[in-house]
Amino acid sequence: MADAKLYWKSTCTSCRNARKLLQDKGLPFEELNYARAGLEPAEVKDIVKAAGSVEAVLNTRHEIAKANNWKDRPPSVTAFATAVAEEPNLLRRPILIRGKQVLVGFDKATEALWAKLG
Repeated sequence: MADAKLYWKSTCTSCRNARKLLQDKGLPFEELNYARAGLEPAEVKDIVKAAGSVEAVLNTRHEIAKANNWKDRPPSVTAFATAVAEEPNLLRRPILIRGKQVLVGFDKATEALWAKLG
């Protein structure tokens, strides 16, 4: 049984790389391709709670985030959850939730953390 959830998007190179790393390590995980299936606001709220803040999972490069100046003034959890339910690309990706451990993004800054999973 999977003790981890990977929120990912199949068209995202970083997401595919993170997914492959988990598969190569043989770590069981539940895959949630939220770009295809979407997310309900309640699930987005759970992700924010696990990550600790909206800022931790907000894609500040998205046009909606830029237009609303969310990088400097993030929305409330409820407003963010509603927005992500309508526009999933507002969620930074990939996101791995494994118990109390949460990894957001797969880049040079976080790749070593992903590699240490075991």
